[in-house]
Amino acid sequence: MKLQIWMPLKVSLLVIGLSFLGCGEEDPALEVAFVTQWGGSGSEPGQFKEPIGVALDTERHIYVTDAGNNRVQKFTSDGTFLKEWGKRGRAPGEFDRPMHLAINSQDLIYVPEYGNDRVQVLDLEGNYRFAWGKTGKGQGQFDAPAGVSFDREGNVLVADFFNHRIQVFDSSGAFIRPFGSEGHDFGQLYYPTDVDVVAKGNILVADAYNHRIQKFSAAGKPLQSWGSKGSKPGQFDVANAVVQDAEGRIYAADFYNHRIQIFDAEGKYLHHFGSKGSGEGQFDSPTDVAVNSAGEIFVVDFGNDRIQKFRLLKP
Repeated sequence: MKLQIWMPLKVSLLVIGLSFLGCGEEDPALEVAFVTQWGGSGSEPGQFKEPIGVALDTERHIYVTDAGNNRVQKFTSDGTFLKEWGKRGRAPGEFDRPMHLAINSQDLIYVPEYGNDRVQVLDLEGNYRFAWGKTGKGQGQFDAPAGVSFDREGNVLVADFFNHRIQVFDSSGAFIRPFGSEGHDFGQLYYPTDVDVVAKGNILVADAYNHRIQKFSAAGKPLQSWGSKGSKPGQFDVANAVVQDAEGRIYAADFYNHRIQIFDAEGKYLHHFGSKGSGEGQFDSPTDVAVNSAGEIFVVDFGNDRIQKFRLLKP
């Protein structure tokens, strides 16, 4: 039986073959301000037990995978609870530890499930559409799918956590190709947790236990890597989520350093915010981040069972 954990135990390793482009000086013009928070530990509507992922729709609604409660919750952008769906199980619309969800251009929510080794697709009201995947190492099979994103053609990219790879499918779940393999060299992956398709169709991967972000071409060719294990600017202690905003800035969740780091489009370090704690603007192991066109930043504060909202104060 698969361990019901967020990620495997912390691993000490020497990461080689990295570009240290991420290390740099703070951009003094970049500032992030706390706005509000919501949640709290529990199973009532609006409460959380180990939330993992966050996604935004075009109407500025917020969707959160509440992994410990095996459900998805929907909120307004200020945290007002709207709806929930799901319970633990394997039937359509049920979940076993839902992870980093994403919403495509057709307003369909794709939810990877760590425990059920599948991706479920639902509409914005939680109505089940279809699912694919089963446990294994073969083409189209998963071992703890953790994150999803979409390319320009609408294909679905899935971070396949324990299989140390990214798999590409069409929008209906038909297998196209994989890329990545287990290891610590450039282009290899070690427990990838999230993926985001960015400019030119390039692909960003949160290469969690290599403590780095990697950039690949649309075809899966490694292009760039930044990060190493540590707590300095541009370093990570488990890089477990990545997303790019409309202006090209890249945000990465730095799990055990309890912060969000911001880089430019080429991986140069710009800024970070957060520290360990339970106060406003503090985190206990953040697991995901989403950014809208208004510069509003939503962070899943895993250990504090809440969502925190920030605003980017542009220079």
